[in-house]
Amino acid sequence: MVLRKLFISLLLLLSAFLLFAGGEREDVMKLTWVAGGKPHAFPEGVDPQGFPGVQEKVAADFENAHPGVKVTVLYRDVTQGSLTVDAMMARGEPPDVWLDAQGYFLKYMNDDYALRLDEYVDTSIYYDYMVEPFTKNGHVYALPQNNVAGGFAINLDMLKLIGYDMPEQPDWTTDEFTRLSKRLQAVGIPSTMISTMDGMHSWLWPWIYAFGGALFENQNHSKVTINTPEAIKGFEYMKMLVDEGYAYPYPNEQSQDTAVELFTTGRVFSSMMQNGHVNYWLPQQVAQGVIEKEFEVTFVEAPHEPGREHTPTFGYFTVAVAHKSDNEERNKMVAALAYETAVGKEYMYALCTVGGGFPTIKGFAPADGNAAKPMYKAIDQVRRNAGLMDLGALSPLSEELDRPWKPLVQAFIAGEISVQDMLNQYEAEAKQILAK
Repeated sequence: MVLRKLFISLLLLLSAFLLFAGGEREDVMKLTWVAGGKPHAFPEGVDPQGFPGVQEKVAADFENAHPGVKVTVLYRDVTQGSLTVDAMMARGEPPDVWLDAQGYFLKYMNDDYALRLDEYVDTSIYYDYMVEPFTKNGHVYALPQNNVAGGFAINLDMLKLIGYDMPEQPDWTTDEFTRLSKRLQAVGIPSTMISTMDGMHSWLWPWIYAFGGALFENQNHSKVTINTPEAIKGFEYMKMLVDEGYAYPYPNEQSQDTAVELFTTGRVFSSMMQNGHVNYWLPQQVAQGVIEKEFEVTFVEAPHEPGREHTPTFGYFTVAVAHKSDNEERNKMVAALAYETAVGKEYMYALCTVGGGFPTIKGFAPADGNAAKPMYKAIDQVRRNAGLMDLGALSPLSEELDRPWKPLVQAFIAGEISVQDMLNQYEAEAKQILAK
């Protein structure tokens, strides 16, 4: 009997040892991180150490720094929207940290779901204007991990052709752009793209914001604020560029895709876009024999009305939201996971140097890979100086509010309705949408 009891005791000890040796312990805190769409590539010269992507590497580093924590990295199924996360929510098992495009979090940035991250980590390390959209009632519910921004791309070779030197920023006004447009027109070059095939989109709005117009104000998406004298001046200026033959013709037949095509083939002086469009398509146009050689390009702010300092540009964020539980120790670890990995410097460095995104941490400016390219640096400077427009991407009704613009702005550009009639009709439709 004694031997039998001893045997059973040894067996239990052996089982416990094997369980511990296998890495499974009862006191392990298991955390889940949904890390966007796919494993992200490592920067050049960084040893992947067998990890499929940077996300797994920084998760492993987090585990090493926090013994007793196990992090599982999942990827949202980008082919079917938020299917992966939707399934987790349906099971009642939301991810502890979810890193994704800002639009996914409209219904999650609140006390019912998310941690007030400002109560756990130092949110002051991020640029204020990047944190502001995710601050509700004085608390930060999401942290900006990556910023994608655009700028006003210009063809410097065309400026050399007409002997024009770019003015200093205070003098880069809409009046000056009109004077430049006349000089370009004299040699047969359209000065810019007004592409209204799809209505009003982020590449067109800077022309309105240049005069102080704004679709929303102060992150308040309960009311549109576009029916103003400032907005009228912006729309009238945009139409003037078309009517005077300065802009590329037939704007209602032009899209963002044709804007990239026409700019990178040297058929238009300027257009709003992202640095990735130029970095990719300019050498492609040479390789395909469309143009003989690459021309010199840079990015600047869109022109501003005289008396104003800047015209904000377009952009959007990838952000991290941390799920709140009833366990305060878990909450602390989840906040740390979001802070140290999803929006930490190691992962952010990879996204900047490999992916071409822009950092959100003050004073953090990688200068390798894509981040070392002149056009990247130019747009980075634009977004820092000019800031970003609020086009309502965080409004749950953003798509519905976009829809009325297409027939209205096309009719306006075609001269079928006045700017005031267009704005009156849009405001009336927007009020109906917002009243739902």
